[in-house]
Amino acid sequence: MKVICNRGALLEALNVVGNVITPRTPKPALLCVKLSAADDKLTLAATDLEVAIRYVNNQVEIKQEGEILLPADKLRDIVRESVDDTLAINAEGESATIKGQDSCFKIFTQSASDFPLVPDFEGTPDFSVPAGQLKRLINHTLFAAARESTRYAFNGVLLNIKGKKLNFVSTDGRRLAQARGDVSEVAKSDKQPASAIIPAKALQLVDKLIGDPEESVAFQVTENQVIVHTAEATLTTNLVEGQFPPYEDVIPKDTDKKMTANTADFLSAVRRASLLTTEESKGVRMQFSNTGLVLSSRSPEAGEATVNFPCKFEGADVEIGFNPAFLVEALKVVDTDEVAFELTASNRPGLLRGGPDFLYVIMPVNLQ
Repeated sequence: MKVICNRGALLEALNVVGNVITPRTPKPALLCVKLSAADDKLTLAATDLEVAIRYVNNQVEIKQEGEILLPADKLRDIVRESVDDTLAINAEGESATIKGQDSCFKIFTQSASDFPLVPDFEGTPDFSVPAGQLKRLINHTLFAAARESTRYAFNGVLLNIKGKKLNFVSTDGRRLAQARGDVSEVAKSDKQPASAIIPAKALQLVDKLIGDPEESVAFQVTENQVIVHTAEATLTTNLVEGQFPPYEDVIPKDTDKKMTANTADFLSAVRRASLLTTEESKGVRMQFSNTGLVLSSRSPEAGEATVNFPCKFEGADVEIGFNPAFLVEALKVVDTDEVAFELTASNRPGLLRGGPDFLYVIMPVNLQ
């Protein structure tokens, strides 16, 4: 294989596929990136056997077609530190040379046959989503997925589609986020409406793949995999096994108290009230009345904080405690100027709404 690559484009491609590679693997081939030169393009591929990425680099001149397997970290280091506009990669036998104007590196290759199969996107998509909208759906739900959980379904985000409506849901058992949007295209077929639990890591990578918000992102969903395709990259991931909880049962239906406030102001108030909380005393007390909201926190180690927050409140007075970090994370992703916070009782979940397409359920905490 002989190619001449634009250095900047090659580094961008290596950064994208390198996100998949994990250093904790006993298989040397999984520490490598596969370079395939054919049809006037260079395709880079990497996988950890759970998630795989293929990235197409068109800013390349193919002198001789072929494929090689190179250590991803060494190749990325060489390309990043180079000062050249272009780099020539020449692979022959069990090694490859990477040449710039004043430098030459020789690295040993792995056998390309040792690299696992990385699927490509073939056929028609099950549905397509505008990239900007997909980014919003990911941003509004990924933060609420479980980081560590023995209930594996919590370690991903539920995607389901009915007609032209796309729904993302995530939960860690203490809060739940739901975001809705529209798809731009749905395949005409007899398949059941798509439903899948996508791993959090895979969605983080999809978010990084999205560039132009006007671009269309295509999806294919099978029984145990989902393939996501953009103009430059194809990501394949195994789906999370298990049954997602009946999340609609968790969303409060009988709220009779409602606060309406400016999003940024409410976020600031919660942040300030949480400044003196500790690991042992995480809760912020929230006292709602027709005169507004009083937020307070107390910890034996740090002291006390009180914040008076003017807002519109409808319903009977109520006092309730919440983990402020959970509220802050939700308020940070809300993209509307105003939010509504609905309540029922001091021992029942709160329901935060940011516009018609985002809702967030948060469980209360006991306050000492």
